[in-house]
Amino acid sequence: MKQTIIAFTGFLVYSFGLQAQSSTDSTHTPVVQTTRTIESTSYSGGYGHFFTGPAWMNPKDLVSHLQSPEVFGSSLKWNSTGISAGAEGYAELHRLLVGFGAFGMMIQDMESDSGNLRFAYGGALVKVGYSVYQTQKYFLSMMAGFGGGLMYVGIDNSSQQTPIYFSSNEPVYPRQDQDYYRGYVMYDLAVGNKFIATSVSPNSRRYGGFMIGLDLGATFGFPVDTWRDDNSSVTGIPNPGNIFSPYLRLTIGGGGFRKQTVNR
Repeated sequence: MKQTIIAFTGFLVYSFGLQAQSSTDSTHTPVVQTTRTIESTSYSGGYGHFFTGPAWMNPKDLVSHLQSPEVFGSSLKWNSTGISAGAEGYAELHRLLVGFGAFGMMIQDMESDSGNLRFAYGGALVKVGYSVYQTQKYFLSMMAGFGGGLMYVGIDNSSQQTPIYFSSNEPVYPRQDQDYYRGYVMYDLAVGNKFIATSVSPNSRRYGGFMIGLDLGATFGFPVDTWRDDNSSVTGIPNPGNIFSPYLRLTIGGGGFRKQTVNR
């Protein structure tokens, strides 16, 4: 009898173990999936400014012709530094910038033994760019522009009897003054830094105010058309060559923006 009870008890323990194992195998642990939310900030709006600052230009082909004996000679000392000024306006859509601007660069009059030289350069460009870094108070942008403009050369012959042959066919005679123009296709590359100087609340979604900044860039020019004076085209003047003009500009203006937070 005792052996029967022990055998029956062992059978029950073994059966309970099988049932417990089967229950464990049939139980599945639920998998919890988590979603990570990424926030990005987008800006839209617009701004405009006036600008001024130093610019540099040394058109070697033109300078070589101006310093030739037939024109001003070696007494003419070219001044490579001038002042650039103008205005620009931009619209911003999700950090993409599209705008338009115009500028002029003027170099101080240069003197020689036979007369004076005036020089200026300017044009208008359509510009596009992107704000690579932007907060409510500051943004850094990369800009590119395309357009056209003019090179201006003015010659004042102050000598008594020596003609100035800027044009080999139509010289500027003593006591005469003549203006010349040449068309250019222009490209522009620049890095822009803009800062909103007025107070802006960190929680404001719409904001704006007075803006200042610094632009560092360069204008590239390629001559087209032909030389002209106030009346018609002029022959006998060499090609002035391509233009490379780096600049640094202080910008002063204002704008308004809208900040939008996007969840992704």
